[in-house]
Amino acid sequence: MLGTEVVKATRRATKRDGGRNVQADLFSRRRVVDEAFLERTARLFEARMGRSLSTEDARQIVDNIGGFFRILAEWERIDRGK
Repeated sequence: MLGTEVVKATRRATKRDGGRNVQADLFSRRRVVDEAFLERTARLFEARMGRSLSTEDARQIVDNIGGFFRILAEWERIDRGK
């Protein structure tokens, strides 16, 4: 997972940029993922898929899962506004 220092730095930057559209930034920015996380992701999915995965495969998996949860969060935000 992302290191706590990265998450804290992102939160601080978000608080400093009060005038920007923080909600739009949340869904559009790319996440920083370290190589160790990608290796763990590849190992986890290799065991389930039965084939070896590259670092790029692992990066795509992380991006896709992250996008899925961002969409769920957006839907939740929309539902709460109703």
